[in-house]
Amino acid sequence: MLRIWYNLFMGTFFTSDTHFGNDGIIERENRPFKNWKQFARKTIRTWNKQAGKDDVIYFLGDFVYCFPGVETDFEKAYKLVKKIRAKVVLILGNNDEMIMKLHFDDDFEKFCSFLCECGFLDVKREEFLNVDGLKIYLNHKPSNFKAGYVNLFGHTHRTTGLWKPFGLNVGCDLNHFRLYDMAEIERLLDLKTKYWDDDKDNLCMGGKND
Repeated sequence: MLRIWYNLFMGTFFTSDTHFGNDGIIERENRPFKNWKQFARKTIRTWNKQAGKDDVIYFLGDFVYCFPGVETDFEKAYKLVKKIRAKVVLILGNNDEMIMKLHFDDDFEKFCSFLCECGFLDVKREEFLNVDGLKIYLNHKPSNFKAGYVNLFGHTHRTTGLWKPFGLNVGCDLNHFRLYDMAEIERLLDLKTKYWDDDKDNLCMGGKND
């Protein structure tokens, strides 16, 4: 019932891999911010200009940074979702799953309850969408792609580029930290079909990199 409800929102947006909660990601990804808190403030401000309260953002994993032995204020970082005007559906990434393992006894239901209390509309391991006849599969890792779908994924940041033969990387680092809306997804898919899929010299032509 919940799925039917939130698919009726006006606009659909996508992003991934903010890794809020630790400054290490700022240096690692060469992000133009002093620290993760400045990055979060400015990025969420940008999202709030793009998406309103009647829209839904599918966040394709790693909302928060997590690495064993590295301190991360994950509760404060997840609660940033309350500052986002649109409704947010989280597809779990490997960092989110690590937090679930370390702090929630690897209990998916317990972790989902916590995240919904933080302000997420819903939490999933994967999702299938049909947007105006376009069949879309959402997962954090590109290696989990499904044949017969437009696969949207994150996880690889800038490493493997924007596209694969099976879909698009919607990581925040590849879009100047802006959300991808459906118009942009469709534009990129058109470029992919017309030009990129036939470019034999393109280094992104591999199939299963994750």
